[in-house]
Amino acid sequence: MDKTEQHLARGERVAIRPFTRADVDDWVAWPQHQDPLFRDYNSPHLSPRERDLWYADRAARPDHEMYALLDAGSDRLIGRLFLRQIDRVKGSAVLGVDLRSDMLNAGLGTDALRTFTRYYFTVLQQNSLKLDVAGYNYRAQRVYEKLGWVYVGEHWNTYPSVFMPNIFSDPQLESVRKYFRSGPGSVSVLHYDMELTRERWEEMNDIAQK
Repeated sequence: MDKTEQHLARGERVAIRPFTRADVDDWVAWPQHQDPLFRDYNSPHLSPRERDLWYADRAARPDHEMYALLDAGSDRLIGRLFLRQIDRVKGSAVLGVDLRSDMLNAGLGTDALRTFTRYYFTVLQQNSLKLDVAGYNYRAQRVYEKLGWVYVGEHWNTYPSVFMPNIFSDPQLESVRKYFRSGPGSVSVLHYDMELTRERWEEMNDIAQK
């Protein structure tokens, strides 16, 4: 089978297909984020057996789907996209996405999201796509807003302190410190809840075509 026949959707620079067990091997070999604010996006160190278990666990979840983001020219894995809390009655899900650290700031994330939302609302015929974004991640917030997501609330996510050990002492992080609060052995991060409805997507798509 031609590789392009496996694609579920294709944008200008990014193609999307189901995430496979082989993709786990590529994912764990990605270069690490050096920015301390994005260390929790780094792939874990997993043995081959642990990779099997990681993939099997997520593939078996009825409310979870995984997709591979590929460079459309080479079919190289450049990102992951996943849906969680899938509600097939309401036609809703929560979106998560990450890119290789050396693929940021190149417009690939925007193209991937634009491509996936078209697939989500037209092919899958879903009604709502939600996500949350860290308060300090201004770049991602701008992308989501550009593509039609709107703010609907906020909450705090808690992580082990090891992910962000210097957040309260590094002077270079002072400007984003308001998005963090400390706890016993943990750090909580303010996240904004956002939602893109089918109606909003259709409206934005109509605008884009005019």
